[in-house]
Amino acid sequence: MPREYIITMTAANRVGILSAVTKAMADLGSDLRQASQTVVRGYFTMIFSAEFPEHIEQQVIIDHLQDTCRPFGIDVNLKDPAAEKINLPSMEEAKLRLLRLGGENKPGVLRQLSTMISMRRIDIVGMHAVRTGGGTGFEMIMKIAIPDDMNTEDLLNELNTIGQSFNITADLSDYVG
Repeated sequence: MPREYIITMTAANRVGILSAVTKAMADLGSDLRQASQTVVRGYFTMIFSAEFPEHIEQQVIIDHLQDTCRPFGIDVNLKDPAAEKINLPSMEEAKLRLLRLGGENKPGVLRQLSTMISMRRIDIVGMHAVRTGGGTGFEMIMKIAIPDDMNTEDLLNELNTIGQSFNITADLSDYVG
């Protein structure tokens, strides 16, 4: 039976990194299950879930990925989800939504909003943010899992109320994925 691992990688971005990673994965007979990759301020970062043949030890996976990707200076980290007790919320009891935020870029805005979101048992399952207006503004999109019993209109009103002090606005839409 295959064993699943969560792998994170970071390096200064260069052409060919993903090719090297996927070659190393193929060498080990792994199956990529889910992945997210981006470049942030010149740094490649990737997190992915992959299944490996059960006879391959964790250290062999790490060593092979590091050896194959050595020309890129990649930092590799591997987690075994079976060894860690992760309490994931049931997605059957949540509605996936896209939360769009935008406005002035002021210190504390993400802290205030993420605190309010977490206090309402809302899980942020994805996020992308960029500065706009030469650094004076920002735009952010969060993929969030809202508990089924939560009124999304009340949530949106509360987000916009908090956002007033930061001169930001919030918008919620259905996630279509």
